[in-house]
Amino acid sequence: MKNNLEKTFSTGEFAKLLEVSKDTLLYYDKIDLFKPAGTLANGYRYYTFDQIDQFMAIQSLRAVDLPIKRLKTYFDAPTLQSLRELAEEQHKKVKMEIEKLKDIQQFLKQTVVLTMEMESASFGEVFIKSLPAEPVVYSVDQVDWNKSDEETMEQSNSFFKTLGLKSIAAGGDVYPKEAFLRGDLMHAEMEVPSYFFCHADAPLAKIKPAGDYAILYHQGTYESLNTAYQILRTFLETKQLEIDGDIYEEYLLHSIAAKEEEHYITKISVKVKESHLE
Repeated sequence: MKNNLEKTFSTGEFAKLLEVSKDTLLYYDKIDLFKPAGTLANGYRYYTFDQIDQFMAIQSLRAVDLPIKRLKTYFDAPTLQSLRELAEEQHKKVKMEIEKLKDIQQFLKQTVVLTMEMESASFGEVFIKSLPAEPVVYSVDQVDWNKSDEETMEQSNSFFKTLGLKSIAAGGDVYPKEAFLRGDLMHAEMEVPSYFFCHADAPLAKIKPAGDYAILYHQGTYESLNTAYQILRTFLETKQLEIDGDIYEEYLLHSIAAKEEEHYITKISVKVKESHLE
């Protein structure tokens, strides 16, 4: 073991061992951050096994953007206390970065799922699909559609923030079935009571029951959604189906996936059951 520790490496060998470029070692040497262990009789500089831990520590701290000046200050006079303080500080920083990356990962994952769903959608056609039970969260406060768009957006953002969601969330508005039965959703000018909802497993979540759901994809402006609800009503009457729950109106990547509002895609879904009327 001692013989291995005493082995020396040329700059190229040491760079290969640590999977970095020779330029990195030469740069660190130039700025006096990490220097070779010594110089051989032939004038070539060399490194040793003893230096591996120090180099790996430097690389880890550089990966979290710790300034070179701070690194040099520490390695000029390393102590256990300063090492602990440095590690604790950077651990907090890395934890925050991990949370940011998780948000980005969730955004990308959700985007892939939604784009695949949108690509296979047939617009203006209702179909029945059996869905499993899943948790959903409703906003505590009812949406006030008399407020400005900015105020409504602020209310929506506040709702998602309370759930700890910073990336694109799967959700939209939810309407009570009574609004559909009264025909309110078939009139674009009606201000129908609703709540924001989100597919999320959170403490305030309620279970959206499993069962058969009537689903309709609509492409068009928000104002044109009344035509989608008219199509849905006709379908349910024809198939002799009853609404058996709330109406879910989901907005699929609207302004991210399309520039013009007439190309926005909205998904409408509602649990249904066979009608008992003769």
